[in-house]
Amino acid sequence: MTVTINVHHIYHEPVENVAATHLAKYPNKYDPNVVSSNIVKNKLLSDGLRYTKRIAICRNVLPHFLRTVPSLNVDNVEIEEECTWNRKTRTFLVSSQNLTWNSWVIMKESSSYVPHENKNWTYFQQDGSITVNGLGKIGYILELFGKRFLTNGAYRSIKVTERLMAERTQSYFEKCFLFWYSEFILV
Repeated sequence: MTVTINVHHIYHEPVENVAATHLAKYPNKYDPNVVSSNIVKNKLLSDGLRYTKRIAICRNVLPHFLRTVPSLNVDNVEIEEECTWNRKTRTFLVSSQNLTWNSWVIMKESSSYVPHENKNWTYFQQDGSITVNGLGKIGYILELFGKRFLTNGAYRSIKVTERLMAERTQSYFEKCFLFWYSEFILV
């Protein structure tokens, strides 16, 4: 059986800001489950697209009773993420999948960030799926847990992105104010 999720959100920021925040988002103090994120490939393709591939190390958040399956009882989970930025169309596409457990569990997410009708806003859509193979009733429980985890994770990621963008904006205005204030004092 496969379970799916679908999440939509509108960011009140341009696609460029949301994409830049996404690429610099992890690790951060707001999501302790992401231990590290390393870029393994970053290149400009011949058609002008920017391609980035990174590997994230995340804490294994499975409940203890699901870890009774020896291959699920690991400390960390590796996730591969591929991002494509199209500057001309202002679209940012992200796909991710698990590298850990992939013989038992297949978790996939695909996200798109595109301009909203209001060109200064971003429409976000994320689709995710989890398929568990060969684990019987534990697999069914794992799918239900995974669906809840993916849904909560998507909303947590949205909140973290919003918070980090707000911090970047606040930092920018603080720097502008300090510059203006120092110029004012020096005159």
